[in-house]
Amino acid sequence: MNIFRLILIATLIGAFVPMISQSAEKESAKKVLYFTKSAGFEHSVVKREGDQFSHSERILKDAFECGGVEVVCSKDGGLISEESLKDFDTVILYTSGNLLEKGTGGQPAISEEGLKALFEWVKNGGGLIGVHAATDSLRDEEPTEYTKMIGGAFLTHGKQEYANVRVVDPEFPAMKGLPVEFRMIDEWYLHNQINAAGNMHVLAVLESGKMEQEMYNKSETVPVMWASSYGKGRVFYTALGHREDVWEMPLFQGILVQAHKWTSGQLEGDPKPNFKDFFK
Repeated sequence: MNIFRLILIATLIGAFVPMISQSAEKESAKKVLYFTKSAGFEHSVVKREGDQFSHSERILKDAFECGGVEVVCSKDGGLISEESLKDFDTVILYTSGNLLEKGTGGQPAISEEGLKALFEWVKNGGGLIGVHAATDSLRDEEPTEYTKMIGGAFLTHGKQEYANVRVVDPEFPAMKGLPVEFRMIDEWYLHNQINAAGNMHVLAVLESGKMEQEMYNKSETVPVMWASSYGKGRVFYTALGHREDVWEMPLFQGILVQAHKWTSGQLEGDPKPNFKDFFK
């Protein structure tokens, strides 16, 4: 083999190595849709001023993108469609109200077909993360398919107060590195229709028996973070996230980052149903 042939082969290999590397990088790249449409009350952390991203959108983008995860922020219900969902590995919801109606700011509604596409997308392996008001969406007197997927329906809340959160599965990816118990102030949700699908894996509970307001003391513990399987898809929910300062907490940001690593399949964690172990 002459020297010119060797040089040609080396040149071709050198040209293909970056292409292979770029292809592998593209295949492993993660992309998240942070969807914050509200129909009715809009939480301050998702409210935009003009064309500026909201408080939570800015923080989520920074937290995820420093780890190489692209975040698309939108309130446009048209993005919840069979075609658009193909672009994402996980959808993060901070929504409220009837998402089949126009948004508080006039944003397009999710169509009936789009909602069905979301269910099918998750069932076929898509990841879903619900934050705070995500359980105050698409609820009814009887559990809707959405409520079964997300894990519960918002019932009520009291005034904001400090409370203890106790992690009950510290080995689950979203809980890794958290203190076994931590204390913080937020708006604490109570849910009904909880565990309607019978598939809830409780991750953390509110030690509500120790709280100031009597409405929380009817039960010693209240689930505030959980995970589940929905078909082949992975679902995570946290009731935290009402307040701006909660979003600024590295602890809270870490929960969402780690939860995404689980919903996107980067980390393994067993969401075996355990609800009845805590709530007889």
